Amino acid sequence: MRWLFIIVVFLLIEIYAFQAFKTLTKNNWIIKIYTIINVIVFANFFFRLFNIYFQNLDYSDIFYNYLSVPFALLFTLLCFKLIIISFLFFEDLIRLIESTIKFFFSSSSDSFLVQRREFLSKLAILVASIPIPFVIHGIFKGRYNYRVFNYELEFDDLPDDFDGYQLTHISDIHSGSLNNRNNVEYAIDLINKQNSDLILFTGDIVNNKSNELIEWKTLFSKLKAKDGKYSVLGNHDYGDYVQWSSKNEKKLNFQMLLDIQKEMGFNLLLNENTKINKNNSSISLVGVENWGKGRFKKKGDIDMACLGLTNSDFKIVMSHDPSHWDKVLIDHKTHFHLTLSGHTHGMQFGIEIPGWISWSPVKWAYKYWAGIYNKKNQFINVNRGFGVLGFPGRIGVYPEISVIKLKKS
Repeated sequence: MRWLFIIVVFLLIEIYAFQAFKTLTKNNWIIKIYTIINVIVFANFFFRLFNIYFQNLDYSDIFYNYLSVPFALLFTLLCFKLIIISFLFFEDLIRLIESTIKFFFSSSSDSFLVQRREFLSKLAILVASIPIPFVIHGIFKGRYNYRVFNYELEFDDLPDDFDGYQLTHISDIHSGSLNNRNNVEYAIDLINKQNSDLILFTGDIVNNKSNELIEWKTLFSKLKAKDGKYSVLGNHDYGDYVQWSSKNEKKLNFQMLLDIQKEMGFNLLLNENTKINKNNSSISLVGVENWGKGRFKKKGDIDMACLGLTNSDFKIVMSHDPSHWDKVLIDHKTHFHLTLSGHTHGMQFGIEIPGWISWSPVKWAYKYWAGIYNKKNQFINVNRGFGVLGFPGRIGVYPEISVIKLKKS
């Protein structure tokens, strides 16, 4: 019954949308093109869906690579039709009422109703068509449209030897969603060209499973920085979103993720800190495990991570979820000069015009969702992410490479 209901709904949507095209034009070519696009999109999706049963595909391959783009195109086409329906449904109700009144009380012409229907059909198709090129661009170009964001932050108590010290901050690689090696290699080269002193990665290196990293291990091993590269874990790195056959399988997956990061040259900080030395000075790098508001994992222990630190230390915190900064770090007894986070992806959708507007619906869930924020004499940078999750593209909010220069006030 459930599948029957879905089929009926799809048929009703198709009938409504098709009627709009017939009302709009008498040109059979437009109707044929519309039909061909429908056939291609639906056939591609269901062909891939059918093939899943005949190929030995990993969980992540199925949901993040093999089906993600066909599903996104199918969903975009469906939204296009739903927008048309939203225009025409209430028009049909009004037409029904008006036609009933005219039938009983008037013999006047219904030419005005026909003209209104034509106008609304044209308007519906116009409005529904606006998002399509942006979605297509987001899927095939936007997801790899890497941007370098440069920031310069000043601190009164920055050690003199670190004046001009440069960090490159990346986050949310989501290796299971990567599917274009040339574009990823370009991003790796772009990161290295920043010639930073440190590369800092703030979690979500995979979608679900550690084996997603295997084909990308060699490439991400090429990341270089003068004083090394450090990482922390994000909520997706623990394997919590997979049905494992046993607790031991999940444990082995997690250990493999830790091992691969080490093989790639990352120093993984698990609720601990380390010193970055330069001449006779040092700054402290503090790395916590994931701590997120609501249902997200709260393994981050900032008190444990700060063991051995003093009030005079200059501290940079790496914490995947910016809600940790908002809920815990800002009002902590220890003063943290700079926090680096990711997690939000900027929702992979928004409007950003430098110097004018920066907006995404994700701001309703996360107050601090992208870029630099300053509160109580503490800074946070929320990176927009390197990869994608769910929707296989980015519209208006592009993958980010943050380059932060520390300056002495």
